[in-house]
Amino acid sequence: MDMDILTGRLIETCMGMDTDDPVKVFRILVRDSEVPMHGGIHHIIVPLSLITAYWNVVRDFDLRSYLTEAADRAKEVPQTICGYWGTCGSCVGTGIFLSVITRTTPLSKGRRWGQCNTITSRSLAAVGEMGGPRCCKRNAVTSIMAACDYVKEALGTEMHPSAFGCNRVDDNPDCIGVRCPYYIHNKKEQ
Repeated sequence: MDMDILTGRLIETCMGMDTDDPVKVFRILVRDSEVPMHGGIHHIIVPLSLITAYWNVVRDFDLRSYLTEAADRAKEVPQTICGYWGTCGSCVGTGIFLSVITRTTPLSKGRRWGQCNTITSRSLAAVGEMGGPRCCKRNAVTSIMAACDYVKEALGTEMHPSAFGCNRVDDNPDCIGVRCPYYIHNKKEQ
């Protein structure tokens, strides 16, 4: 898979979306046949989903340039950092989202710099509560939900994330099953 080609395709998909539901955007993006069950592409998909939904609320920036900027930043987040560095790339993606939409840099003064770190920490806390092992779909949706709560609290802008039900249990041998809030029970199991 060529990450640049896939990222370009995902950005084009975002450009055609008219929803303030970042979970819906996420669901559509992960349906791309090149998106694997796990991997660094989720570090990109999280900020793309959030920026797209946020733009559909505020419509006050150049969507394509913000999506491209976020994707370029997210490509730098290494795979497997959840276990080796103690931070999830999807959670880092929420910080990327907020720093892009607020135009925050390492030298920004005032509260925005702190808010970019806080949104990441809130996402990490939500992901951490579930424990492991990794599931990039679970962690991404959890990060998106935590980010929506924080954006409403900190910026007063409300996105409307929908419920998420996971149908990828057969693709993930490490699925935590009923411990996952997105797990869909198979009638055969009951």
